[in-house]
Amino acid sequence: MHEDICNLAKDKHVAFIIIPFHKQQTVDGEMQVANAAFRSINQNVLANAPCSVGILVDRGLTGSTHLGASNQVSHQVAVLFFGGADDREALSYAWRMSEHPGISLTVMRFIAGNNAIDPTRVETSAEPNSPTTLTVVTDSDRDKQLDENYIKEFRARTVNDSIIYKEKVVNNGEDTMAAIRSIDNTLYDLFIVGRGQGMVSPLTAGLTDWSECPELGAIGDLLASSDFAATMSVLVVQQYLGNGHGDGLEMPNNPIQHHEQYSNFSSPRPRAQALFYE
Repeated sequence: MHEDICNLAKDKHVAFIIIPFHKQQTVDGEMQVANAAFRSINQNVLANAPCSVGILVDRGLTGSTHLGASNQVSHQVAVLFFGGADDREALSYAWRMSEHPGISLTVMRFIAGNNAIDPTRVETSAEPNSPTTLTVVTDSDRDKQLDENYIKEFRARTVNDSIIYKEKVVNNGEDTMAAIRSIDNTLYDLFIVGRGQGMVSPLTAGLTDWSECPELGAIGDLLASSDFAATMSVLVVQQYLGNGHGDGLEMPNNPIQHHEQYSNFSSPRPRAQALFYE
């Protein structure tokens, strides 16, 4: 079935596939398997999709009817941003959503505190017993620079919008979990987070040890778990990075361009905003 989904996405030049999580919330708040086959389908779509993918943990979002001042359906959306390609894609899509008058967006960026230990830093001495050290520039360094550039431009472009931007300083996975649990989730209908594939961060250290569903990533798994007492839905986003063979949708490296690509439907071969599969 995943081949049908991926082939349709490729044929239609889809930029984003949204697929349902294999668990649903029961009346008592527990997350139970609704269709076990969905999990293997989701894993295969994540591995083979020709575009970005989102897994939707629906806790009533599709059936909610909050009315705003103008009597139109409205939703409160929050992005939890830790950094990396998936988080930049998640924020890019949320930004696209916020252009709808019924969407209110809050961006919460988690930043490493002074006591955070970065496992990606590699330092070596220039000579034996020398006080001079050489710091190796890693992919993580480049990702951090992309994060900074993106957040800077995002804030500059939305300074006059009603988007709320917050920063939370944490040092480790335990701090991160406590910070997320402190959020008043009754204020939000939807959390959007990046899957964080391949990311090594002190902010999520140890959280993956307890993950029941690795396909959601550390933060997505936490938000979708039964012990996270909440009623908000969750969208976990994985950015398409390409397979090196020129197949699928070629996404620009700059997520600002991703946002513009989501928004631009005037090109000769417009790309569909999203393909929902259920």
